[in-house]
Amino acid sequence: MNKLKIACTKRQEEAITHGGGPAAVLAGPGSGKTFVTVHRIHRLITSLGVDPARILVITFTKAAALEMQERFFRLMESSLPVWFGTFHAVFYHILKQSARYRGYTIITETEKRKLIRDIIHNHKQFVYLQEEDIEEILTALSRYKTKAAESRAQTPKEEMAGDQSQGKVDVAPAIQKMKQEDFLFLWREYQSWLTEFSKFDFDDLMMVCLKLLREDVDCLSKWQSQFRYILVDEFQDISPSQYEIIKLLAAPENNLFIVGDDDQSIYGFRGASPDSVQRFFADFSQAKRILLDVNFRCHEKIVQAAGNVIAENKNRIPKQIYSNHTDGEGIQLCPVQSREKLQEAVVAALKKEQASGNLADCAIICRTNLDCGFWAQIFHEAELPYVLRERPQNRFSHFVIRDICAYLALGQGDHSRRHFFRVMNRPVRYIRRDSMPSEWVERAALIGYYADTPAIQERVRRLYKDIDNLSGKRVHLQIHYIRKVIGYEAYLREKYGSDKAKELIRIGEEFEAFSRQFCSVQEMKIFMEEYVQVIKEPRTDPNGLKLLTMHASKGLEFGTVFLPDCNEGKTPSDQAKTQAEIEEERRMFYVAMTRAKNRLFLFFQNEKTGKDAPSRFLNPLFSQGSSTSSSNSAVSRNSSKASATDSYSSSSSI
Repeated sequence: MNKLKIACTKRQEEAITHGGGPAAVLAGPGSGKTFVTVHRIHRLITSLGVDPARILVITFTKAAALEMQERFFRLMESSLPVWFGTFHAVFYHILKQSARYRGYTIITETEKRKLIRDIIHNHKQFVYLQEEDIEEILTALSRYKTKAAESRAQTPKEEMAGDQSQGKVDVAPAIQKMKQEDFLFLWREYQSWLTEFSKFDFDDLMMVCLKLLREDVDCLSKWQSQFRYILVDEFQDISPSQYEIIKLLAAPENNLFIVGDDDQSIYGFRGASPDSVQRFFADFSQAKRILLDVNFRCHEKIVQAAGNVIAENKNRIPKQIYSNHTDGEGIQLCPVQSREKLQEAVVAALKKEQASGNLADCAIICRTNLDCGFWAQIFHEAELPYVLRERPQNRFSHFVIRDICAYLALGQGDHSRRHFFRVMNRPVRYIRRDSMPSEWVERAALIGYYADTPAIQERVRRLYKDIDNLSGKRVHLQIHYIRKVIGYEAYLREKYGSDKAKELIRIGEEFEAFSRQFCSVQEMKIFMEEYVQVIKEPRTDPNGLKLLTMHASKGLEFGTVFLPDCNEGKTPSDQAKTQAEIEEERRMFYVAMTRAKNRLFLFFQNEKTGKDAPSRFLNPLFSQGSSTSSSNSAVSRNSSKASATDSYSSSSSI
């Protein structure tokens, strides 16, 4: 092995100096995988004489591709024609070079939603679908198009039949309530429009590229000659279709160099799986396997704790990761008594960081984008500067909450037609939209419209009686009345089925609990409007703390990290049911933990049970804490109950 004139570990050197043939680098968090990839490209060119134009480097994001390209150019001190790009960019380039697809362009997300909306509105068989179903329909289309491509089917029909025969049900309620013929009709209409106007969606880029390379021998040979050395970053995030394309392009020489970590596979919703790394070893049994086992980023106690957490997963390649520094305080468990105390404790902790001038090096990592919006409002009220890495969702935009708010508005005397349109048939009352021709709905006029239909007229009278009964009640009692007495929850069960209805009903329950803090509907409305304003125009103070999701945190690092909701129902999400889903949630938690360089604070409610109990992911840390030396506080589920003002300072070290 030729010795490198750079400072690196023995394992890094082994990866950089690998010659031809397949190789897999298992790169744990902070192990220098980008360093290895860039220096490997350098060596291929300078030591092995590989033509730069024959090297393809694939990443998952455009930002990662640009960063790696810039680092490579700095190392080479010149701009060489190595190919750097995302999967979709590479696939698009291959298709655009084909005469058959040269005139195609990519449809935008806005165009996709408008297209589905138009199909639904233009065909009577979709009358039961609503605006909130569009996102779920697009998700289902993507899923079945991808599965059809992998199985070489021409339409999703065979895949749907296969799912049904195996007892699988699509998670999207919009698809559950659609007949298979309706879904296939919608799929054909959608795909016909794309073909007519020479458009691809992102799934098509994979589907069509895979089909082209499988069927056109000359085309495949051309690109195999072009890409003689292929390097794939973040290989654990690859989908089966992407993997098939890469295998085709790498043959027959198989100079395929992959870098990844199955413990950081967190994109199951788009087809990624930790199995991709294991599948690589099965397909390339002769591949060299190299473990980058030194974490240069995290404090040794953070590395140890994160390793204990991820070791609970069954579907993984076992590995031992080490740290090379002990700067900082390591990891702290911070138990509090309630949700309110947790919020106060996190704010108090951040105020201390602000006073010490360290706030800009701190990050709050949340499980969901919705949680980011929640914490953004808290920090806004606490006058803590922050930077949102992504625009948060409006937590009040869910259709269940919008339905309840429409009822509340009617109860306050706002009889605008838009409120009636929203809830007049939730539950079903068979009220027609054309019965309300004016922007303001008059009671007598609406009742009179159905003079010849006594049954519906009685339903209208009952609706107005329920609206009248809302007046004068506390906000949370009005919401309870809407859910239980008016029959909104019964409507959800009937429309969406018991499993999906449980999730929707919980949203209503949580909104009712949230409303208890307000004395009036108007006061709550003002609060919600202020929240919407906060997330529309978030602060971007460069000296503020960073606020982001677990998914968005991947690849980043911060001096101090706070994980604020380490409870069941948050992490793991209450939507995670199967072992595979729980293991992916644990991998997300592992990714979030390993973003911290020097200090990691885990906040959790310690007196709750059920869905709000301390996260099961903390169990290895409780054990670790109780086995530490006496200089550290023992940590258990019965940790001393810290108050909101002192929980940060009295938290337990591991």
